[in-house]
Amino acid sequence: MDVAAVIAAAVSLVGCRELWEGADVDLDAELLRFEDVVRAGGVFPRGWFAGGGERFCGVGLPDDVAVLAGLLPVRLSVVGPVEDGLLERAPLVLGEAGWGQSAWMALSWPAVPELDLGPEHARAGVQACFGIDASHEPASGHTVYVHVHPYEGERASTSPERSDTTS
Repeated sequence: MDVAAVIAAAVSLVGCRELWEGADVDLDAELLRFEDVVRAGGVFPRGWFAGGGERFCGVGLPDDVAVLAGLLPVRLSVVGPVEDGLLERAPLVLGEAGWGQSAWMALSWPAVPELDLGPEHARAGVQACFGIDASHEPASGHTVYVHVHPYEGERASTSPERSDTTS
C-alpha cells in the first residue's frame, strides 16, 4: 500500500469520529538525504527541521548543500489545521522519509450504545505510521492505528475500516 492510500485509510477512520473544533494534524518524519530535506522545505516551508543540534523553519534552511548534508538525519515536524492541505502534501515527503507518521489526537469517539459504550474523549486518535510502529520502534511497511481506551478495543471494530491495515 502506498503512502497516499495509507493516509486515505486513516482519514476515513478519522471520519468516524467527532473532531474537536480547531483540531490539528501532526506530521513527523526523519529525512536521511539532503535532497529530501530540500524537497520537504519546499513542501512545508513553515515546518520545523531539526538536525545536528540545530533547528530551522523550512524557509530558513541552509542553502549550502555541504552544511545541509552535515545536519543529517533531519527530523521534520509540522502541525497544521486539518483543513490546511497538509495531508495532500504529506506523501511528497513521507514517501522518501526514513520513517514518518501523521497523527490526529484531538478526537472524540462517539457513543456506541449497542456495546454500552459512552463517548470517549481522553484516549481517542488515529495514527498512520510509515516504517515505524505506534511507539516509534522500527517496523516494516505502513500501519494505521486506532487509539481507544485500553478496555474498549471493541470500539475500534465498529469502524467502517479495519484498524489493522498493514502493507
